[in-house]
Amino acid sequence: MARPVKFRVRDGIAIVTLDRPPVNALDAATRAGLGAVFSRIPERADVSAVLLVATGDLFSAGADISEFGRPATNAPTLAQICTQIEDSAVPVVVGIQGRALGGGAELALAAHYRVGDATAMIGLPEVTLGLIPGAGGTQRLPRLIGAEAALNMMITAQSADAGLAQRFGLLDAIVDAPVIDGAYAFAKALVAAGKGPRPTSDRRQHMADGRAYMAIVAKARAALADNPQYAPHRIIDCVEGAALLPFAAGLAQEADAFESCLRHPQSVAFRHIFIAERRATPLFLTREGASFKPVDPAGMAILNRLRPVWHGAAEALVNDDLSQDDIGRIMVDYGFRKGPFGVRDGGGPVDKAGYVQQAMIGALMAEGARIVESGLARTAADVDAIAVHAMGFPRRHGGPMRAAQSIGLLHLCRVLAPLAESNAMWQIPALLDEAIKYADGFDALPAREFTPA
Repeated sequence: MARPVKFRVRDGIAIVTLDRPPVNALDAATRAGLGAVFSRIPERADVSAVLLVATGDLFSAGADISEFGRPATNAPTLAQICTQIEDSAVPVVVGIQGRALGGGAELALAAHYRVGDATAMIGLPEVTLGLIPGAGGTQRLPRLIGAEAALNMMITAQSADAGLAQRFGLLDAIVDAPVIDGAYAFAKALVAAGKGPRPTSDRRQHMADGRAYMAIVAKARAALADNPQYAPHRIIDCVEGAALLPFAAGLAQEADAFESCLRHPQSVAFRHIFIAERRATPLFLTREGASFKPVDPAGMAILNRLRPVWHGAAEALVNDDLSQDDIGRIMVDYGFRKGPFGVRDGGGPVDKAGYVQQAMIGALMAEGARIVESGLARTAADVDAIAVHAMGFPRRHGGPMRAAQSIGLLHLCRVLAPLAESNAMWQIPALLDEAIKYADGFDALPAREFTPA
C-alpha cells in the first residue's frame, strides 16, 4: 500500500502531501503519517516553512466515519495532529483545492495561513451526522470569522466557497491552479518577509466585545430552542466556551461534547443511515443530487410492503382513548412531517406517546424483518434506507430497524406480544429473535441473498 502522506523539502519549504485518493480521508493510516511527519519537522534545520497540500480534486473530505465507535488505534487523533500543526515553530501554510470538509477543514483551521484556488470550499458539516467538530473546529472557527458566521456554518452545515472564505478571513489568498504552485509561492513570500507562525488559538479579535459575542450566542440558542436535534445545541455550548474559557479548556469542553454526541442515539442513527443509503445504491435507491429515490422494482417492492403496515397499524390503534388525530400528532411529534391520517401538526397526548410510537415502529420493524427474511432486502439497513427516503421516516431516528434497536429489541418484543394476540402484523418475526441474541442487534446479522421482486 502506498504511503498516504508524502514528504519532501524544496528550497527550505517542507511539502507535506495527503495522498489518499479519491477523497483523502483522514483515517488511522493517514493520521499516523501526518503525526510522524510533523514530529520530524522540528528536527530539520533546513526547513523554514511547511506547506500542507493534497493530491486529486479535493483537499480532504474529513474523517473515515466507519472508524467511529471502533477501538482506538495507536495513531494520533486528529485533534493531536491539529495541535502539532498549530504549535509548529515555523509557519504552516495549507493549500486547498476543492472541498476541505470536516476534519479536512479542521486541519486548515489549525494552520497559520490558508490559501485556495477558485474551486476551494471549506465546511464543517458534522452536524449532519449528529456530531460536532471534534478537532478544535468549534474553538478555532469563531476566532477566525466570529461567532455569528461560525455558528451559521456549523449549524447549517453550509460550506464557504473561495470568495466567501476570503471575505470571512478563512482564506488569506486565492491563487491560480495548480494550488501547490500558488501555495508554495505564498510560503516562500512569508519566509522572505520574515513572517513566522500565527497560531489561531491566539486570535481573539472577534471576541473583544464580550457582550456582543454573548448576545450572538444567546440569539442562536433561542432560535434553536425547539430544535429536537442534540448536536446543534452542543455546538452553541462550545462556541460560547471558546470566548469564556482558556483555549486548552475549550478544547477539552469540545472533546467531551463530541463524545457525548458520538454516543447519542441520534448520531448513531444519522451515521447508520448515511452508510445504509450508500450501500443501498444503486440496487434499492438512486441518487438525484442530494436526495435519494427508490428504484423500481427492488426499492418499490420494499416500499409497497411497508406502506400498508404503516397505515394498518395506525388504524388498529384507534380506540376510545386514541383518535386518528391523536395518533397523527404523536407521530409528527416523533419527527414525521405528517401522520398516517394526514395530520401535520404535533401536540399529541404525551401520556400515550411512548406506547403509540413503539407500536408503530414495532409494526414497521416486524414487516422490515419479514422483508429481509423473504430476500427482498439484503439487510435491515436496506429497509431503513427506503423508509427514510420514501416514507419520510425521521432521519434522526435512522429508520424503523435502527429505531427499534435504539428503543431496545427485547423491550419492543414485550410491547408487541399483547398486540400480536389480536393482529398478525405485530407477530415477532424469526429475524428479530435472532437479532436479540447479539449486542449489535440487526447490525450483527450477515447480509441475506437478494431475491429480486
